[in-house]
Amino acid sequence: MATKAELQAQVQQQEKEIQSLKNLLARAERELNDKLLPEELPPAPVPHLVGYWMRHYRMPWEVFWCSDHLQWINELDSSFPYSMADNTCPACSKEKDYGEDGC
Repeated sequence: MATKAELQAQVQQQEKEIQSLKNLLARAERELNDKLLPEELPPAPVPHLVGYWMRHYRMPWEVFWCSDHLQWINELDSSFPYSMADNTCPACSKEKDYGEDGC
């Protein structure tokens, strides 16, 4: 049988999870109503292709934003959405020499 301390720890963990779910629900409702908070808005206009990916994969804009170069991703990992390690923006492509020379 669980002790009082163990039960209290479980209750606290479940309360944290409930609060996290409430926060997710609140954001989803704001997104549906087009009333996102300023810090939740994309930093630049969303390109058509990125908007398509967001709807198709049902993912938020943050997934398609390169925080290193402050640009939108323009090439997805070959195993996206299961892996996002090789998503690249134009600057990432130039750094990795994927871009102009066709390699």
